[in-house]
Amino acid sequence: MKITTEKLPKSLLSLQIELEKERLERGLDQAARRLSQKYPIHGFRPGKAPRFMIERTFGRDALIEEASDDLINKAFRDALKQEGIAPVGQAALQSVTSNDPFSFTIHIPVQPTVDIGDYRALRAPLDLAEMTDEQLERALDVMRDRHVVLKELDEPRPAQDGDQLKVKLDTIVDGAPLNERSNAEEAPEQTLDLVKGRLVDELYDGMLGANVGDTKEISATMPDDHGNEQVRGKAVVFKVEILSMQERLLPDWEELPTLEEFEGTLEELRAKTRSDLEVAARNAAERKSLDSYVDQLVAQTSYDIPDVMVSELAHELLRDQERQFSRYGITMEQMLQYRGQTHEQAVEALLPDAERQTRITLALREVVGHEGLKISQAELQTELSRLLLDYNESERASVAQTLQTQMLNNVASAALDRKLRERLVAIAVGEAPALEGSVAPAAGATEGAEVEMAEVAVVEPEAAEAEAAEPAVKAVE
Repeated sequence: MKITTEKLPKSLLSLQIELEKERLERGLDQAARRLSQKYPIHGFRPGKAPRFMIERTFGRDALIEEASDDLINKAFRDALKQEGIAPVGQAALQSVTSNDPFSFTIHIPVQPTVDIGDYRALRAPLDLAEMTDEQLERALDVMRDRHVVLKELDEPRPAQDGDQLKVKLDTIVDGAPLNERSNAEEAPEQTLDLVKGRLVDELYDGMLGANVGDTKEISATMPDDHGNEQVRGKAVVFKVEILSMQERLLPDWEELPTLEEFEGTLEELRAKTRSDLEVAARNAAERKSLDSYVDQLVAQTSYDIPDVMVSELAHELLRDQERQFSRYGITMEQMLQYRGQTHEQAVEALLPDAERQTRITLALREVVGHEGLKISQAELQTELSRLLLDYNESERASVAQTLQTQMLNNVASAALDRKLRERLVAIAVGEAPALEGSVAPAAGATEGAEVEMAEVAVVEPEAAEAEAAEPAVKAVE
């Protein structure tokens, strides 16, 4: 078998395959037997007519046409092994260029070429703000508020700080209600905690001293950083009707550790809360730094990605959406009907997201290879232990068995992902350890990105068998 290869754009490999005459003839013999079984030949039992009779009856071209699919698929598989080619998607038959000798051209998507450049020169510093006492006290107030008890008033009185009010509230912006409704509809009911800092200052001040049954109009100027873009920096009018009032009874501070099921004193709870806030702030800063670094990495990386990789991921993203909606009893057809899309349009809409995710994945895969990141058995066990902390003591034995067998690949991937994130943050802030050796691996170094575990199989045997059973080549329509 003669094979000629040519590299095409978008990581496509063109194979021109020419079969030996003997292989073609064996294929024609098999095709003749199939035709003789399909169509009766006068004087011969089904499947027993000699090839020359089949060829005389149907013609050599018909015989070649019958043999083509089998010849092409078998030759294609042999060519992949002979040339050491690993497709990343389904190959596409371009043309049968000759019947004698039998030759054809096929395009195969292969692993894309990715060049991440000097990724260690990119910077995304941590923007880590210092934890303030005010933030700590606010967090403790929220914690204490979780245990508030509402008490009906012994007798009517004006509203005071700390009360909870049920009101009908209308917010008027530019002369119209913020939330549109028909003229017959009343303003919606809401619950307001009369606590300074939780309400706009003007609304808080205006509600103090009010009584049940009062109707008030309170003018205010909304802050420029308000969470609702519709009212930022604008003058508004609050129309409030007070329906009922309750007293909010907060627990004593000394009770808080017990209520929070915390074994320690209030000061120890305060210290732990500060530590938790600092960890959360650092995690948020690291996520922001990591996002910035990855954006820079993707922007400077050059790619040669086959279209099939992006298309297949777009289909997978749609299947993910289908699985999410199926939890609520919504089928793919219903989902698409609601959106007014065909299946093809839904996939097409996901192509930009799929392309970005593909670019990120390929770039990070290269970083893993360049950095020589691997997961040892000890690190795998650490990850297993960390995951088990999310389960009750009684569940951990069965969960551990599942994680160490059916989901070991997932555990290893999670451990490698954690290690990669830590390394990326270190690179982004200029604190990454020096690479072993004086020169970083060249592009394509993902061969070094491995997990040191003989037990982890990349493809389950059943999956491999199913994959092998699929047609090797997609014919051009």
